[in-house]
Amino acid sequence: MKQKMILIVHLLAIVPLIFCNAASAGKPSKLLILPFTIHSDKDLSFLRDGIADMLSTRLTLKGEVLPFGKTETRQAAKELSESVGEQTAISIGKKLKADYVIFGSLTVFGDSISTDAKCFDLQQNKPAVIFYESGQSNSDVIYHVNLFAGQITEQVFGRKTFTPRKSAPQRTQTDESRKHPELLWKEVKEKTEGAASDVTETVEPLPVAPSADVPVPGSLGKIWKTRNFKIEIRGLAVGDVDGDGANETVFISEHEVFVHRHLAGKFAKLGEIKTGSFSSHVRVDVADINGNGMSEIFVTNVDNDKSRLLSFVLEWDGAQFRKIVDTSGWYYRVLDAPLDAPLDAPRAGRILLGQKKGINKAFTPGVYELKWNGEEYVSTAMRMLPRGINIFGFTYGDVLNDGQERIVDFGRDRHIRILSQEGNEEWKSSEPFGGSATYVKVPAEASASIGNEREMDYFYLPQRIHVAEIDKDGKKGVIVVKNADMTRGVFSRLRMFKSGHIECLIWNPLGLSLKWKTQEISGHISDYLIADMDNDGQDELVFSVVAKTSSVLGKAKSFIVFQKLRDGD
Repeated sequence: MKQKMILIVHLLAIVPLIFCNAASAGKPSKLLILPFTIHSDKDLSFLRDGIADMLSTRLTLKGEVLPFGKTETRQAAKELSESVGEQTAISIGKKLKADYVIFGSLTVFGDSISTDAKCFDLQQNKPAVIFYESGQSNSDVIYHVNLFAGQITEQVFGRKTFTPRKSAPQRTQTDESRKHPELLWKEVKEKTEGAASDVTETVEPLPVAPSADVPVPGSLGKIWKTRNFKIEIRGLAVGDVDGDGANETVFISEHEVFVHRHLAGKFAKLGEIKTGSFSSHVRVDVADINGNGMSEIFVTNVDNDKSRLLSFVLEWDGAQFRKIVDTSGWYYRVLDAPLDAPLDAPRAGRILLGQKKGINKAFTPGVYELKWNGEEYVSTAMRMLPRGINIFGFTYGDVLNDGQERIVDFGRDRHIRILSQEGNEEWKSSEPFGGSATYVKVPAEASASIGNEREMDYFYLPQRIHVAEIDKDGKKGVIVVKNADMTRGVFSRLRMFKSGHIECLIWNPLGLSLKWKTQEISGHISDYLIADMDNDGQDELVFSVVAKTSSVLGKAKSFIVFQKLRDGD
């Protein structure tokens, strides 16, 4: 009996220690849920609190996960703008000593809705959950929040949850395989012609007629097309310009900058910036050069009368796109620099290049890397490039697939050249490629001047060139535009394009040869990229088409297309 009493006393003494140690070991993780950014043409600010409340309720796990209260969160977020990027979220989370921080955005376009969100692990310094979901109804936001919370609960905290399901509306399926590809493409054009809202269709690609000894390619997949815009699209770029982790598509006309996002099968407009008629936009690129988590929009802009550069840079401030640089004297170009490219400071990543315009020439010698100094983009070391190469018509790449980076450019006659790093020409195409309708004015050679006025010629800017691995076969190809100019460049101030397409050229012992090409499109291709336009994690071939130029007979007509690079994507 005495021994039993001693055992009970010992147990009574140990039990508090067990519970005390358990409470210490099971200290709950602190979770900060920041207000979501709302992109909508309607006032949906009430959703900011609603989403935070729903996530807080669903992610509270007794003894394991404790979200910050409303008072603490509002105090931390009171000085925030409407948009919260990753770096800002991390900074606030660390300041409050949180273990995880959640942030994201909601984009509403008509009845369609898209949710982009992240749960960031501040201890591991990496995203724990990256979430993207779209829906056809505004009510889908509840489904998205439940799904996001479920992924966090399972992937981060190891708790099994009920996975919510959404019933999809029934649709009548048609056997598209029985239709001829030409008919499919015609239907897309008819359905999107003159549409009042952004409408898209998906069709199968047209077959490519092979040239001699060139097999029919299996690379290209489905095509997606926007509605027609009553403008001439001069250039486009793809990148995350609002810092929410999803890509936007930026494109320019002569006097406007447009920002859209591919959303639930539609092209949602997020912004439009008009810049007056005294100047002309000629190029656009996007990249996060100043390192704040949001890509800047670099617009090369030319004065119509004096032919001087008035370039500018736009950045999202949480409420609108504002100019952080104006009337700059640089041509801007963003380049994906390879690690061993012939740069003064070799490194991989996106860099910003700049070049000046001459008084009597389109370009002055010297291409420079530009860096942000807190107020503007300033030049650092000059890039070592062969004489005669301008900022736009070249790139670097292992085009021979021998492990050596070379320069690929368009010569003055639009023929593709492959140059060694020392500038020696190793190969030149027998036919011209590229073809652009965008130009800057330069004084005509041997022209007389009347007073202070001189006769001006047009210098047509070269198209981009891309060197990339497309087919996951370990081999890189040269991807180029080929627009058919009916004038053949005979006239210095006139280009008349009847059609255009894009080709992928691969190196063999005799030179570059055709691997695949897109279908021929009426009009001309004004710009093109290899980028993830639809935010599915896979790059697509993205290009803008000017189907009709503006004239006394009517307004211009342009559209944007992306095509999957691999069949089945």
